Amino acid sequence: MPRFSDGVSCRILPCAVLGEFGRLLEQYAQADQATLITDSRFPKAATQESQFWLLLSPELTVLINSQPQPQDPTQCQVGMTFEVDAIAHFLTDLLARPSLKAAHRKTLSSLIAQLHPSDPAAQGDFTLALLESLNRATLQTDQTLACQPVQKALDQQVERSLLLGQVITKIQESLELSVILQTTVAEVRQFLGTDRLLIYQFDLEATPDTRSMNDASKVTAVAPASGAAQHSGYITYESRASEQISSTLNYTETYCFDDQSDCRLRSLEGRAFAVDDVQSTYAHSSCLQAFLKQVQVRSKLVAPIVVNQKLWGLLIAHQCLDSRQWQPWEIEFLQHIAEHLAIAISHAQLYQQLQQQTYNLEACVIERTQNLRDALGAAQSANRAKSEFLATMSHELRTPLTCIIGMSATLLRWSFGDLSARQREYLNTIHDSGAHLLALINDILEVSKIESGRTVLEVSEFSITTLGRQSLDAYRMEATSHGIDLHLDLKLLPDQDIFVADSRRVRQIVSNLLSNAVKFTPAGGRVVLRLRRDQHMLTLQVEDTGIGISESQQPLLFEKFQQLESSRHRQYQGTGLGLALTKQLVDLHGGSVSVASKLGMGSVFTVRLPIQRLTKHSKAETVRPLPVEPSVGRIVLVEDNEESAGLVCDMLTAADYQVIWVIEGSRVLEQVEVLQPAAVITSVNLLGSDGYDIIRALRRYVGTLDIKVLALTDGHTPDQEHTARKAGADDVLTRPIDPEHLLKTVTALMSLTHP
Repeated sequence: MPRFSDGVSCRILPCAVLGEFGRLLEQYAQADQATLITDSRFPKAATQESQFWLLLSPELTVLINSQPQPQDPTQCQVGMTFEVDAIAHFLTDLLARPSLKAAHRKTLSSLIAQLHPSDPAAQGDFTLALLESLNRATLQTDQTLACQPVQKALDQQVERSLLLGQVITKIQESLELSVILQTTVAEVRQFLGTDRLLIYQFDLEATPDTRSMNDASKVTAVAPASGAAQHSGYITYESRASEQISSTLNYTETYCFDDQSDCRLRSLEGRAFAVDDVQSTYAHSSCLQAFLKQVQVRSKLVAPIVVNQKLWGLLIAHQCLDSRQWQPWEIEFLQHIAEHLAIAISHAQLYQQLQQQTYNLEACVIERTQNLRDALGAAQSANRAKSEFLATMSHELRTPLTCIIGMSATLLRWSFGDLSARQREYLNTIHDSGAHLLALINDILEVSKIESGRTVLEVSEFSITTLGRQSLDAYRMEATSHGIDLHLDLKLLPDQDIFVADSRRVRQIVSNLLSNAVKFTPAGGRVVLRLRRDQHMLTLQVEDTGIGISESQQPLLFEKFQQLESSRHRQYQGTGLGLALTKQLVDLHGGSVSVASKLGMGSVFTVRLPIQRLTKHSKAETVRPLPVEPSVGRIVLVEDNEESAGLVCDMLTAADYQVIWVIEGSRVLEQVEVLQPAAVITSVNLLGSDGYDIIRALRRYVGTLDIKVLALTDGHTPDQEHTARKAGADDVLTRPIDPEHLLKTVTALMSLTHP
């Protein structure tokens, strides 16, 4: 670094006064419009750690240089000179530095050339001003030195508060107890400057029997000569200043404190205590002295960790390399840390209890959910078994019922001789009983399908007027025979007649309500069917003047298999399924059904059905013309079931149709080509043949393109009718076949063939 030439006097001054020197020179430079050059204008490599101020004015030339003292960084060697030669020597020394650039060298050369002696008066004034500045700086420095102990204490207090705040923040931010304890141990050890800081945790749950098992893997230091140690805890967390300090993790020293009642008492009371010299303090306890010597402890500071009024553990600071006199603030600080750790431990224990409760609740929920799944699986299995049973029984029951109903209807319509009154009565009873049993089976199957979720609405457009008239006509004969007046109250605008819903099920809803009304209305009574329509809703009402329903029994109306009174059950036939099925069909449409009735004053059933969305698969309902007298025609029947085929043949033959029965589906096309029938009736469930393929073949072949096709389905799946119509069938009938329905359908098809 550049130096003054020999002979320049220097003084050791506090480095703090240099700032005053700099401010004084800046004031002179501004007042006299002088040049002030400092070390900041040159590279650090050239000036190194020295500072200098060079002031050049017309009346004054002065240089002040400062160099720090290696042995005391707060002191500096300060020199000042007004001598031109000494200043030139300093600048020349600086000019020789290799790290200077050309611009720096040019500046220094220019300064050397400008050097001139100072005016004695100006030199004296500057010296006086410098002395005053030095006095002020020295006074401030003395005051600063006098306040340093207080400031140091305040700084330590602030640092302790910050560290305590960090511990509290970690406690609030985390519930991971291990992270909190390990971090706190490391930071507190570093702050106190101890060799080792650890946490000794008591085993509060241990018993004499369990301690030996739980502590088998822990290190026991200096076991007593009397026998096995009675462990009640061990060191769980530790922070060391260096690897030279031995580790005490998993150590236990409980047995050495058995005779230290004072230490135990203070710990149980939650009081911290310090031991400056363990050798003198525990001179009477050779056991404890040996243990502390083994783990290199010379001094220690202990703060108890008390959780919920129980001694959970100890926070212990060790000084290992030399003895230490613990300060009161250190004892107080460690006590505060222990108290906040106790709060963290309490929170962690509560959180652990909460997690355990959550785990137990989740286990209960999982178990309950599994039980519900098992119960649901059992219910679904039972429901599948029920559905399979109903499907099997329906097939087994409906097949013979088809024959019973069809043959009895055929005998009533046509026989080889006149029937006596008694024979006709028997046939009517057989026919009506079969029809009643078939209706019961159909209702049970329909309810079962809806409950199992297998029912899908077949939405289409239909005429409200046609539906109302046909529904009323179906019960007109029965009502007339019982002396009941049927009336249709229809008020619709011309653009309100077409509605979108499942027409078949809407007919079933109306039919069930009309059947119920006719059944419970005495002779001379009246049944009215009202139909109203707004933009999005169809409202239909069936009002009767029948026996009525008491208010207490109305909630049972829509329950399955419910007969309201035993006396009524004896007087009126019924299964109790009609209104229950009606309610389910209404719900399927998203509608509502209600009843208003008083005992002996009749009933009013009101159904509100919202309009359904017409999909691309929906179709408009075909409104058939009214039946005309059958014209004689030839019909080919494709059926491999002899009983079913015989029944259809008998009914159609009785109606003056010529029926040719074909058993093998593979020969249908050639038979039809030869016979040229007006219509073909084919089953879609043929053994060895596909009824749908037969329909498609009839529609593809030019010679059979105009022949009407009637498909017979079993109705086991809802898509059979859709598949048959898609294949090309003109109409579809579902088994068991109703004779009247068969004849009306065939008559309608034949009338289209022969207009």
